Amino acid sequence: MNHQLFFNHDHSQFRADEEDVLAYVQSTIRHTNKQEILNWMKDLPEQDLQSILIPFLTDKMSKEIGEKEF
Repeated sequence: MNHQLFFNHDHSQFRADEEDVLAYVQSTIRHTNKQEILNWMKDLPEQDLQSILIPFLTDKMSKEIGEKEF
């Protein structure tokens, strides 16, 4: 994954809190096309990919199970 995309050297002088970083990463991802995101994912180590997919799929399954129970 090209982490340089997330770093704007003009902003390296300020100290960001977790909320600032989250907002910046969300904005960057939302403005990135699907193919580029898939290219990043392709280059991730297996453990990193699993750490992304496990919470995502768990959340999806929980919602699906919850909807079936109602």
